[in-house]
Order: sequence, then structure tokens, then C-alpha cells
Amino acid sequence: MNTNIRIQSFGDLLEVGLQQAEPQRLLLVLLKAEPEDEATHHNNGEAIEGGGLLRPVMATDRELTEELRLDALVEEADQSGLSWDLIMVSSLSASGGRLPTEEEAEPYLKQMAEAVEMGADLSRYAVFDRAGSPVQLQTRMTS
Repeated sequence: MNTNIRIQSFGDLLEVGLQQAEPQRLLLVLLKAEPEDEATHHNNGEAIEGGGLLRPVMATDRELTEELRLDALVEEADQSGLSWDLIMVSSLSASGGRLPTEEEAEPYLKQMAEAVEMGADLSRYAVFDRAGSPVQLQTRMTS
């Protein structure tokens, strides 16, 4: 596998996942970005700058298929009535050609949500905005 792949959109992530030898189950955690203060703002609708907190609001998983689309995921998430800003993604690979079940994915989803709640390093996860653009998060240590 090429480890120098640059993911520049949610679509790129899906494409790379579909190229894997084993089937993949995507793990998705929706996050609400809560500004720390009024100085935090949106820059042309593309990025949140400044400080703030992330809060997990929903976690789910989906089998990675060619039919999976971000716009459908966004629509489904919005129908839940929960307010969210970012989507954090990871994946589980199949073992011996068998796709992990939803039950097998659950502890990993819980671990992802807990990492957000604890302010842990999230660099091992891909994070995207609602439009599918990648978002870079920086953890700030508080004293």
C-alpha cells in the first residue's frame, strides 16, 4: 500500500478506501465546534480559526461502498436534528474477507468519541467539514 497518499477531500478518502484489498467499514463521529470566545470566526466559510472546543454529537458506521456519498451522509445526519460542524473518520478493515459488523465497530466509535471528549490527539483520524474539505485540528494544552 502507498503510504504517501494525500487525502484532499472526503471523496479522496472514499476512493482510497475502495482501492483496499479488504472491504472497509467507515467509522464516523459528528462533531460540534464550540467557539471559546467571540474572536473565533469563520474565514470565508472554509475554516474555523482561533480556539474552541469539539464535542461529539453522534457516532455511526457505514460499509464503504461505491454508492456511499457525503451529501447523503450529511442529509441523514441533519435529519437527526442535531447540530454539527465536522465529521471525524476512521475505518475498520475486513479480516479474511469478512467485513466487521456494526457490533464490532461500536467500541472503536466509543473510543473515537472519548478521544474528542478528553482532548486527546486526533491526528490519527481524518476530519472534514460539511463540504468534505479536510480540516486540520491542533490540540492546545491548558494549564
